Amino acid sequence: MNNLKIFTKEQRIEWAKKSVATRKANREKREEMKVRALERKIGLMDEIEALEKKLAHLKRMESMQSVSCALTGKALLSEEEIVKAAFPWEDVSGVYFLISEGKVVYVGQSVCIYSRLRTHINFDKYAYVLCPTKMMDKLESLYIHLLRPERNGNISNQQKNAPISLDNLLGTNV
Repeated sequence: MNNLKIFTKEQRIEWAKKSVATRKANREKREEMKVRALERKIGLMDEIEALEKKLAHLKRMESMQSVSCALTGKALLSEEEIVKAAFPWEDVSGVYFLISEGKVVYVGQSVCIYSRLRTHINFDKYAYVLCPTKMMDKLESLYIHLLRPERNGNISNQQKNAPISLDNLLGTNV
């Protein structure tokens, strides 16, 4: 009984091709596993770096919190709290009021109230009412006629200088 098998040339070529293909597939699989391992390692290194930064920030925050409490008796807000409570910066149009010693001393209007307020002097506080640009003359005039602020010019003892006269506002101008 001879167990010796004889392969044909074609069978040997086929067997060699399979062997080469298997080695190639195994090599590609190993390379793929190396790439995945490297990607995982890089991902973990990125996570570690992010956690180290977060830890450094928390340590800095803790340190500054103790300084703040010692100096002011108050805790500092976190960046997230500050951002959440922030107001958007925008130019606002409307009618503004300058207040001095508890009285409205001037009524004005502007398409950019914050910039306009910087041009005034001698007032303690201010307030404003938002208003579309096309309505500002009417609203300012109504407040001037109502409040008669001392720093808005006089036409007469009875009337203040306003963009629209009281008669025109009321429609009684004949």
